[in-house]
Amino acid sequence: GEALRRAGGGLPARDTVPRASELGLLRHQLGLKRPSMPIRQLLGQMPESLPRLAPCVLMSPLSVAQYLPAGQPAFDVVIFDEASQITTWDAIGAIARGRQAIVVGDPKQLPPTNFFGRSEEDEEEEDAEGLALRDMPSILDEVAASGVPVRRLDWHYRSRDEALIAFSNHFYYDGGLVTFPSPGTGGDAITLHRIEGRYGRGRGRTNIEEARAVTAMIRARLVAELDRPEAERHSLGVITFNADQQALILDQLDALRREMPELEWFFEEAREEPVIVKNLENIQGDERDVMLFSVTFGPDLAGKLSMNFGALNAEGGERRLNVAITRARRALHVFASLGAEDIDLGRTRARGVADLKAFLDYAERGAVALPARDEGSLGPAENPFEEAVARSLEAKGWEVRSQIGVSGYRIDLAVVHPDRGGTYLAGVECDGATYHSAATARDRDRVRQSVLEGLGWRIERVWSTDWFRAPAHVAERLDGRLREAL
Repeated sequence: GEALRRAGGGLPARDTVPRASELGLLRHQLGLKRPSMPIRQLLGQMPESLPRLAPCVLMSPLSVAQYLPAGQPAFDVVIFDEASQITTWDAIGAIARGRQAIVVGDPKQLPPTNFFGRSEEDEEEEDAEGLALRDMPSILDEVAASGVPVRRLDWHYRSRDEALIAFSNHFYYDGGLVTFPSPGTGGDAITLHRIEGRYGRGRGRTNIEEARAVTAMIRARLVAELDRPEAERHSLGVITFNADQQALILDQLDALRREMPELEWFFEEAREEPVIVKNLENIQGDERDVMLFSVTFGPDLAGKLSMNFGALNAEGGERRLNVAITRARRALHVFASLGAEDIDLGRTRARGVADLKAFLDYAERGAVALPARDEGSLGPAENPFEEAVARSLEAKGWEVRSQIGVSGYRIDLAVVHPDRGGTYLAGVECDGATYHSAATARDRDRVRQSVLEGLGWRIERVWSTDWFRAPAHVAERLDGRLREAL
C-alpha cells in the first residue's frame, strides 16, 4: 500500500530508462533467457537503484556474503532474528553492511552448533566436554558481553495455555515472562504418556515403542481433524531427542500416508503448517498447535537405565530441553519410557538431565510440581474490592474463582460457565495493583485485552470508582452482562 507507493515513488517510468543506466542494465539482464552477469556483479553495479527497488531484503548471513558486494552503500539497519544460532563470524559481514544493527534472540535457546558434523559414532558415548566444544559462541553472546543496550521482551504470545510455558518461565526466565491464562478451567495442555519402551543403545539409538505410540496418536488425531473445516484444523508436529528416532517416525508416517491417502492433505508442503518431524537440533523456530515429544531415552533391552542423555548432558544441554518443550501453541503430549523417579541425580551433575527430571514431574503432576510462587491459579483475592465483587456475583448464583494465572499477570476474577464444564464464561478485571503497575495505558487496556480476547476470553471490567459509588447498580449490570453471554 502506502509503503510500496512511497518506496517506488522515485523510480523512473519504464519507457524513459536508458540502456546504460542501472535500471537499464537490470532490464537487459532480466530480458535474457540466460543472464550473462552473476547476481553479485549485477547488484554491485546498482548502488543507487537497489535501495529503491528493494528497500527491505530478507537474507541469510551466507546470502549476504554471496550476493551483496562489500562496497555497497550501507543499509540503514540490519536486523538479526534467532541470533542465538548465528555465529559471530557469519554475522560480521552483515553488520558491516549496515549503519546500525538490532540483534534479536534468546540466550536460553540453542547456540550455533556443529553437533551433527561428526562421524556416526554413538553420540551418547561422547563425554560432556566433547559435546560442549561443538556449541559455538553466537553474535547474541558477543553483543550481550560487550555492554550494548538490551531491551527484554517480556510478553509471551505463542502458548494459548500458559501451562505450556510455565515450566520454562520458572526454570529459565526467572518468572519474568508475562503470560496469559487460558479460558479453560482444566489442566490438560500437557499430557504425559508413559510407554513401556526400550531404548536401543549402540547404532540403533531408537525407541520403537515410543515411535509406534506417537504414530498411533498422529493417526487418530488426523482422522479426527478430517471432520473439521480446513480453516479450523489444528497443525501437528513431532520432536525427538535424536535424528535416529526422527528418521524412524518419518518412516512410520510414510507407511501411514501410503495406507491412508486421505490424510495427505496434512503433509502437503505447500500448506503453511504441514506435519513436521524434527529433532532437538533443528526444531528451533518451528511451532505447531499440537506437539508430540518423544523423549526416546529409557531403559535398554537389559532393563538398565543410563544417566547419559546425549546432548542433554553437555554444558548448556538445558537450552535444548527449553526449545523442545516450548514449540506447542495448544497442547504438548510427552511420550516417555521413564519417569522423574527413574532419573538418579546422584549419578550425574548435568543441569540438562536435572531439568528433564523436573519437567517429567511437571508433565505428570502439573503446576503443583513448581515452587509455591508459580503453582498457578486460584489464589486469594488481591484486595477487599475484588472480594466484594466476587461475593456479589456468588450471591447471584455464579461460581467465581480468583487470581487466574501462573505468571505475574493474573485475571482478577473468572466466572465458571454454568453449562460447559471446564471453561470460564468470562473474566472480570478490577483496576487493582496489576492494573496500576502496568507501564502504560496501552499495556493496561488495549493490548492486554486484545491478547486475552484472542485466547478466547470475554472480559468485563469493573472500575473501583463506580463500585464504591453504586455497588448494587454495578453488580446488577455485571450480572446482566454475564447472562447475555450465556
